[in-house]
Amino acid sequence: MMKFRTLKYHIRQGISGLFKNRLMSLAAVITVMACVFILIISLCVVENIGYILDQLETKIGISVFIGDNISDKDVSFIEQKLKEVSHVSDVKYISKDDALEWGRKNFNGKEFLAGLEEDNPLPRSFDLFIDSSENQRVVIDAIEKIQRDFEEDSVSKKVEENFKNSIIQQKKDENSENADLNIEQIDDSSKDADGVTLEEHKKAAISAIGGEGYEYAGIYKISAPQSAADSLAAIKNTVRIISIILIIVMGIISTSIIINTIKLTVLIRKNEINIMKYVGATDWFIRGPFIVEGLFIGIIGAIIPCIISWFSYDEIINIINQDVSIVKRLFEFSPGSELFAFIIPISLIFGGGLGALGSITSVRKHLKV
Repeated sequence: MMKFRTLKYHIRQGISGLFKNRLMSLAAVITVMACVFILIISLCVVENIGYILDQLETKIGISVFIGDNISDKDVSFIEQKLKEVSHVSDVKYISKDDALEWGRKNFNGKEFLAGLEEDNPLPRSFDLFIDSSENQRVVIDAIEKIQRDFEEDSVSKKVEENFKNSIIQQKKDENSENADLNIEQIDDSSKDADGVTLEEHKKAAISAIGGEGYEYAGIYKISAPQSAADSLAAIKNTVRIISIILIIVMGIISTSIIINTIKLTVLIRKNEINIMKYVGATDWFIRGPFIVEGLFIGIIGAIIPCIISWFSYDEIINIINQDVSIVKRLFEFSPGSELFAFIIPISLIFGGGLGALGSITSVRKHLKV
């Protein structure tokens, strides 16, 4: 473990080295600043693209249309089931009146909507908003299950009611002693005049759900822009891949530039390194001041572009919003406070790491004496 006195010596010598070689240190700081500026711009662009795509995803919803012949209680039941679906962030109910009002606003001056208040043909519906376009297929599958379950339950109840009424009427027509048969005595095993059980009638009715000519009582239509959702998901994945490749390539280029710049500062002091090596100083003792110097160069070179970028970001966004007003109506840019909360630490680590790495690599060959 390094002694405090040794660490203090390294820090003092590292700071001293910055001032002894002011011109080269300034060149190295400027080089780091340029590299960090490129990093910050890249991160801002990538993050804002992702932020905008996330906003667009929330606008790609799923519309679920409800039949006219179910009760408000059933509508509430379906709404509750839709809210329980995973990846659904919000469910908005659109009544017939809401749909008509929307049509008037979006088709202003269209006379074909006049006089529909008394006999409104527009359907009730739900607008579902999902957390990500990548989950749209999962949500649609869940809605289709709700649709199927509701239809099966609705059809079963209707068949059972008709079956029981038929049996009671049959008994009455036969003037049977059991004409006052209790309806509760009829179950799935009961048979009608043709010898068909209630259970068999239910199975036949359920098998017809979704067939040709079948009219859904509950959810009769699910509308979802699948192609738009797929395109957004593809764009997001592409942006992620490009951003990773860009940052890796930029890191390699920046590292090469920084190493070559710091090599010049080390080259000037090669005699100093050789003398320390000959008098018996260890490699890490020699490296210490250069690592500290490289850290300071990297951190200073990172702090300056961070400050400039932070104060410039909001001004640039305000100018874009003012000069291109349609942008503000379509989407918002990522807030500067949130964006730079992770960009500043990344930039400082990036700059400091480049400076230290450049010093370690540059000193290495001069230690071989």
